[in-house]
Order: sequence, then C-alpha cells, then structure tokens
Amino acid sequence: MNQNQQLELSKEKVPLFKFILIGDQSVGKSSIVKRYKNEEFNYNIKATIGVEFIKKFVQVDKGLIEIQLWDTAGQEQFRSVIRSFYRGAAAVFIVYSVNLKESFDQLSIWLNEIEYHAHSEIIKVLVGNKCDLQREVQKEEAESLMNNNNFSLFFETSAKTGENIDEAFIQTAKLVLLKYFSSDSFRQATKVNKKSADPINIIKSSNKNESFEGQSPQQQQHQDSNQSGCC
Repeated sequence: MNQNQQLELSKEKVPLFKFILIGDQSVGKSSIVKRYKNEEFNYNIKATIGVEFIKKFVQVDKGLIEIQLWDTAGQEQFRSVIRSFYRGAAAVFIVYSVNLKESFDQLSIWLNEIEYHAHSEIIKVLVGNKCDLQREVQKEEAESLMNNNNFSLFFETSAKTGENIDEAFIQTAKLVLLKYFSSDSFRQATKVNKKSADPINIIKSSNKNESFEGQSPQQQQHQDSNQSGCC
C-alpha cells in the first residue's frame, strides 16, 4: 500500500460532522463557503438554488475531522426543502449582513426554523458578514441577540477580505469535537455517515416522512400532534 492509499484509508476513519449555513438571500453565505474552501472571493457569485455543499478535512488540535459544509438558499420558496438538511447537523451558522438591517431583523424567523427542525443540542453560531462595509447593525445589537438566544459563538466576518472566516470554522469545529466526546445525546444526534449525508439520500428520506435523527421527545411529540390533527 502506497502513502496516498494510506492517507485515503485514514481519512475514511475520521469523524464526519455536518455544518449548515442559513440566513436571508444575499448575506454572503456562498461567498463565505467559497472563501473558506478556496481562499477566493467572487463579486459575481450566483444565488444558491436549493442546497449546495462542500467537504473539507480540518486539523483540530492534534486530530483530523471531516466537515460537510452545507450552503442553503435564502429564498422563502426553498425553505421547505432546506428543513430536511438539518438532520444530523452538528452546528448551524446563522448569517446576516452587518450592512443590511433587514437581514438581522429576519433572524427570529431562522431561529424558529432551528427550534422546530434541528435537534436540541445543535451548536448555534451567529455570523455578521460583510464587516468590511458600512454597517447598519451594531456589534452590541448582535451580542445582545447572541446572549438572549443561547448562541455558542459569534463572529463578524468578511468573505471579501477573509477576516474571521477560518477562525469561525476552526473554533466551531473545536467546540463540536469537545461536545461530541462529552455528550452521548449530541453524539447520537450528529451520527451521520457518507451515505446518509448525501444530498440525494436526504431528499429521499424526507419524501418518506422519516423522523429527524436526534429529535428531542418534545419535538417528536410536536410533530406527531401536527400530523394527527383532524383539520
């Protein structure tokens, strides 16, 4: 077995975690992903249609993990599709643009989406993107939102300059790994493999109305009560 084959074999054994980015259209989610993956910025990036994802191996302290980073569309018409992709996610990045107050005001809607469709222990990360532009949202406002809604981390980033992009994902990966080894329920809720995390399989699973992996009993009860209503 040559060195490249050994490397590929070792990568098959590393922990796999799903990270998902949500937020309104045009807040820069795709630009964040592109900057993180390729260290580049494109002014003419197209709007995401549905969901796209990349994968990346990341060194966390002395260990190696694999991240599947899911970039979701911000348009309302795609929201029902996006809900399927919360399954098994270890962390969710809720993104707004610091130069667009409306995107910040809409965060309550995205927080409700997380409440109903993600497992209860998902790590929430607040991201204020486009911090290189003139701001409409003050940092103190975002910090208040963070403290009042149980976010684990908060970053102001710029996909254009690269500010805090790597740091946001590295710090989140460290927190996810720590929680993975300290919480059995989190470990079960984020248990995915390469086959079950494939976009086609997630959509197929959603179409069969399967329950979300890692749902709390309260969430399952809420789902069941909705399905059993007579009207």
